[in-house]
Amino acid sequence: MRVYISGKIGEEVISDATRRKFARAEEMLRAKGYDVFNPTDERWQATLRRDYEKEKLSPGSLILEGKFPTFYAYALLRDLMVLATKDAVYFLDDWEASNGANTELSFAMATGIRRLWQSATDAAVYSDDGEKTEDVWLPTAGKEAEP
Repeated sequence: MRVYISGKIGEEVISDATRRKFARAEEMLRAKGYDVFNPTDERWQATLRRDYEKEKLSPGSLILEGKFPTFYAYALLRDLMVLATKDAVYFLDDWEASNGANTELSFAMATGIRRLWQSATDAAVYSDDGEKTEDVWLPTAGKEAEP
């Protein structure tokens, strides 16, 4: 299964703490045998920045009218394109504090992408009808067994 990690990033220059949080989730998911996309990956961030600057200089390459999007809007759109190619999205327990992660949840729900959760509470609240919570709750190391 191909899994996208979603959670609060909240900064254009991603902090070490944020990278570690996403890396822990990536490590846990890979240990379970999943193919993982981590949006805080330095190579992905460099690709986003390079493509943004390139397209900003030649906006005719995008099918857009009006103002060119901010880097945040551009990155979110590109992240949604990546998410569309995944089988599931794994939500870190701070996802509700992120406008981007909330958008990714809406997108996943609208397109039928499976949702997995770091938080047992979120798994119980947001799991699909009839789906067992234990099938969608994947705590990272150090998380308590129950909320």
